[in-house]
Amino acid sequence: MTRLSIRAQVVLLISLLLTAAMALYLTLATRIVTRDKEATVYDVNALVAGAVADQVETTVDGFTDKLRYFGQEYASTPGDAERRAKSLFSADDEVLSLEVDTVSEAGVERAFLFVDADRLSTLNIEREDILLARKQTPVPFDVVRKSGVLLQNASLAPDLALLRLSVVTADGKAIITADLRPERLLRTVNTGSVTRVFLVDAIGRVLAHRDASKVIAHEDFSGLTPVKSALSGKAARGAEQYDGEGEQRLASYARVGQGLAAVVAEVPVAEVFGATRELSSRSFLFAAGIVALALVLAVFLSRALTAPLRRLSDTMAVISKGEYGVEVPVEGAPEIRSVGTALNEMSRELIRRSDDLQRAHNNLVQSEKLSAVGELAASVAHEVKNPMVGILGFAQLGKEADTMVEAKEYFGLIESDTQRANKILQNLLEFARPPEMEMEPLVVNEVLQGALTLCRHQLQMQGVKVETAFGDGLGGILGNNNQLRQVLLNLMMNAGQAMAESPTKRVTVATAADGDFVKVLVSDTGPGIPPEVMQNLFKPFFTTKRRGLGTGLGLSVSRSIIEAHRGTLTAESTVGQGATFIMRLPVKKS
Repeated sequence: MTRLSIRAQVVLLISLLLTAAMALYLTLATRIVTRDKEATVYDVNALVAGAVADQVETTVDGFTDKLRYFGQEYASTPGDAERRAKSLFSADDEVLSLEVDTVSEAGVERAFLFVDADRLSTLNIEREDILLARKQTPVPFDVVRKSGVLLQNASLAPDLALLRLSVVTADGKAIITADLRPERLLRTVNTGSVTRVFLVDAIGRVLAHRDASKVIAHEDFSGLTPVKSALSGKAARGAEQYDGEGEQRLASYARVGQGLAAVVAEVPVAEVFGATRELSSRSFLFAAGIVALALVLAVFLSRALTAPLRRLSDTMAVISKGEYGVEVPVEGAPEIRSVGTALNEMSRELIRRSDDLQRAHNNLVQSEKLSAVGELAASVAHEVKNPMVGILGFAQLGKEADTMVEAKEYFGLIESDTQRANKILQNLLEFARPPEMEMEPLVVNEVLQGALTLCRHQLQMQGVKVETAFGDGLGGILGNNNQLRQVLLNLMMNAGQAMAESPTKRVTVATAADGDFVKVLVSDTGPGIPPEVMQNLFKPFFTTKRRGLGTGLGLSVSRSIIEAHRGTLTAESTVGQGATFIMRLPVKKS
C-alpha cells in the first residue's frame, strides 16, 4: 500500500470504503424487508443519530481546537490578534465574529472582538446584528469555565440563524467565543424526508432543525422524552418510543461529547412501513450509482490533491537545503492553500530568524572579545610602557650626542622601540574591532603568533611559562583571522587562570598535521577537569569561576566559531594532570 502513489491510494481507498459501505447498506436494506420493521427502524435511527452525533462532535472539536489555538497565540502575542483572526476567518468561512474574554479574580472582561465586515456584508448581515445577538443571548461564563466548552443557539429574529461556541483556554485565563453560521450543522440534520433529526444544547434548546423557525425561536425541547433521556440519563446513546404532537414516534438519541449537546433522530410510526417498502428497490440502484460516481470523482480529486502537494514537497526540499525565502503558489483547496500560506510564512520567518540569529551571534562574539580585551588591558599597558621608557631614554641620550653618527644610532633604537609599541597596539586594535565574517587564506602558525603577542605578557605576569611547538609543512586554512585569534586567546587565558594554584605553571601551544585537518593543541599543567564539569564544559553560561570573574560564554562562543569554520573543538583531561583543548580546522583545498 505504501508503495502506491497518493493518487492510487485515494482511488483505491475510496473504492474499498464505498464498496464496503454500500455492501453493508444493501445488507441492512435486505434485513429491513425480511425482519421486524419496527426494530429495523430503531437500528437505522440509532445509526443516523450516532453518525450525526459523531459528525457534530468532529465539527465542534475542529472549531474548538482552532479557538484554543487562537487563544494560546493571543496570550503570547496579543498585538498580532487581528492578523491571526483574519487568518482564521480566511481558513473557515463559517466564522462571523471572534471574541476573547480574559478571566481574573475581578471577573471576566472582554479583551478583543473582531467582526469581519466584508463577510457580513456578503451575507446581508450588519455588525449591529451580531452585537445584538450577543446581548440577547449572553455567554454564561461560569458555565463555560466549568464545562470547558459550550455550544449555544444565538439566533436573532426574524431570520438570522447563529450558533455560538465558547471554549476555555488550557490555562483557564481566557474564554474564546466565536459566532458561526449553522449551515454545516444544518446539513447534518437534513437527512431525508422520513427520519427527522434535530440537535439540542445541554439544556434542551434547539440548535439545529430542518424547520428554521424553531431555531430562530430558540424552541425548548427539554420536555421531550428522548431529549430528557439523552441529557440526564446515564447512557450516552439509546432508543425509545414516545407520543409527540399526537402521534407515536420511534426515536434514537446520541449524546455529543460530555453533555455538550444531543442528537435525536425520530420517525413517525405511521411512516415506518411506507418507507421500508421503497427502501429495498431503490437501494441497489443508489449504491451502484454512488460507487460509480465516487470513483470518477476520486480520480479527479486525487489529481487535484497531488499536484499542489508535489509543489509543496519540492519547495520544502529546497528550503531544507538552506535556501530560505522560496515560496510556493497559494492555490488549490482551502486546506492546501492554508498549508501553502503557512509554508510561505515559515520560509519568510526562517529568513528573519536566521538574520536575527546571526546578529545575536556576532554581538555575543564581540561581547566576549571585549571582555578579553579588558583582561588584557593591564598587561598591554605594561608591555607598551617598556618601549616608551626606552624611547624616552634614547631621546635624552640623542640630545647629548657629540656626533651625528652617535645620534643616528640613538634614532634607530628609538625607531625600533616605536615599532615594537605600535605592533602591540595594532594587534590589540585589530582584535577589539567588530568581527567581519569574510574568510581568507590563513597560515595557522601566524594566527597563533598574533594571539601570543596579545596574551604572552599577561601570562608571564601570572607566572605562566609559554612554550610553543609549531609543526612544519602544515596546509593553509580558510578562515577569519580575528575570530580564530579570539578562540586561541580565550583558550590560553583560561589555561592561565586554571593554573592559579598550581606549583608548575606552563602553557604549551602546538600545531600538527592531522590528515585533511590542521590540529592546534593548547595544554596546561593545571588541576585538570573533573568528569562532571567536562560534560557541561561547552554549554552556554556554565562556569566554575567565582561570580564576577566569568560569563560562562567563552568556550560556548569558541566552539560555535570553530564549527562555523567547519572544524571541531574538544577537550581532554585527567584530574591532577592538566587539560588539553584540541582544535581541528580543515585544510584549504588547492
